[in-house]
Amino acid sequence: MSAFTLTDALIIINGVTLSDHINQVKVEDNREAKDFTTFGATSKIVGKGLGDGKITMKIFQDFASGKTHATLQPLIGSTTGIVVEVRATSAARSATNPAVLMTALMFDYNMIDGSVGEPSTIDVEFQNASSAGITYPTA
Repeated sequence: MSAFTLTDALIIINGVTLSDHINQVKVEDNREAKDFTTFGATSKIVGKGLGDGKITMKIFQDFASGKTHATLQPLIGSTTGIVVEVRATSAARSATNPAVLMTALMFDYNMIDGSVGEPSTIDVEFQNASSAGITYPTA
């Protein structure tokens, strides 16, 4: 059995690589379950509806130029989708290292979240903002 340990993920938000500030990432690619059950059926019939995507991550806050705050804060006021890219490793896109691409919007920005003596981390969620949904390019 082959196994994979996530140690070198690449995460690019609106053209800015923030992998060195992120320690958790989750990609969700979903389809709505739709009920197609008709009269006379003895079991439920379920089909797929529209797709949806979400990318969530835990990011260490940094107020330096070009880092976390400078990248994320402008997105909370924007209605224009931005590209979020996630790869399992920092290597180039390939059949064995496909990217996850999504045009997304961010709806919440908690600039500071932490406790005394602990790193300030923020949970960020990007939601799908395009009819293409999540794509998986290899080049």
